[in-house]
Amino acid sequence: MLLARRVFALLIGALLVGLPTLAFADPPDPAWIAGYWDDGDFDDAVVTIATASAVEEAPLVDAELPLWVPIARVEMPKQEAYRAPRRPAASPRAPPVDSPTYH
Repeated sequence: MLLARRVFALLIGALLVGLPTLAFADPPDPAWIAGYWDDGDFDDAVVTIATASAVEEAPLVDAELPLWVPIARVEMPKQEAYRAPRRPAASPRAPPVDSPTYH
């Protein structure tokens, strides 16, 4: 039984490697020679069957623009506008800063 499994696995592996290789082994027709080689012997059908895939291509993603998803809305509090007190033009400088004294 173990020998049969090994032979079966070897056969499947050989088919998986060998059949695609044989499908592409057909050399292209020398179409520059007129007459017998007319480039119409279904080489393109073999290539189409060998490269056919049942999986659809993934759609392209537009990576240029970020995707914004709103999570929450934050309401900002109303800010009251007020005027700073005007200083008379006679005092162009600010008062001195109280600095801590170090002894």
